[in-house]
Amino acid sequence: MSHALDAAAGTIYDIGYRNYEGARLGRGYAFRTLYVHSLRSLFGLGRGGKALIIPWALFAAMLFPGIVTVAVAGISGGMIKNIIDYHEIYIWDSMMLALFCAAQAPELVSRDQYNRVLPLYFSRALRQGDYALAKLLAMWTAVFLVILTPLLVVLAGRLGLPADFGAAFREESRNFLPILATPAICALVFGTLSVSLASYVPRRGLASALVLGVFLLTAPLVDILMGTLQARWGVLLNPVLLGNGAIWELFGERHERGSPLRRADLPPEAYYGAAVVYGVFFTLLLLNRYRRIRA
Repeated sequence: MSHALDAAAGTIYDIGYRNYEGARLGRGYAFRTLYVHSLRSLFGLGRGGKALIIPWALFAAMLFPGIVTVAVAGISGGMIKNIIDYHEIYIWDSMMLALFCAAQAPELVSRDQYNRVLPLYFSRALRQGDYALAKLLAMWTAVFLVILTPLLVVLAGRLGLPADFGAAFREESRNFLPILATPAICALVFGTLSVSLASYVPRRGLASALVLGVFLLTAPLVDILMGTLQARWGVLLNPVLLGNGAIWELFGERHERGSPLRRADLPPEAYYGAAVVYGVFFTLLLLNRYRRIRA
């Protein structure tokens, strides 16, 4: 009987576990670390060679129009310099950016949900809102960089190729603010929407399909609203057209004849305001998604 009681009670062994006595870097450090890790993940850094293919191939495709413009201007001795203007680069880059967001946003948020590691994140200093904002900030940064770089390539060509740098600088100075505002608008609209939608779908493939579907399927919806209901504001429902309208207005350009934006003929404030609404609405949607996840 005594032997049975001893067996049931068991034995406690000291295997050397000790309390952590090092520095506790806190919530801010955790936020910064997650942000840097997320930004690296968006470009496939630290995840093997295959993870590099999609983001860098799309980034190279975004650079292509700007590089061609500068190359042709250089070969022609500056006689041909405006094959593609700043605002026209967006027409090509917006398609590549939609693919970039659809492919990479699930890398930020879907994988952690699928692997059920979110409670581990939230069991320490990092809070639910911190996690969501770090992921969103990483996406904003990535979108800002991939859209800004082609514009800077064209700007560098226009400043470096002419013999009179001072005159070229004065001529291009009017484009400095729109060049910076263009990637900011793309980050606000494309980045926020993609991360928010992907956060609701744990499976990466389905999340990518959802994000890309919003970019693609809202285009025919715009045609229906404008053609059947004569609703000019319908163009604001498509993120690509919204960005197009805002960016062309930034550079003071008229929309192409026959385009939905030309037919809508909305004031510039409508596009800028809609971009802000996109950013605020989908940020709140993202924060609400993680507010419901408990540590």
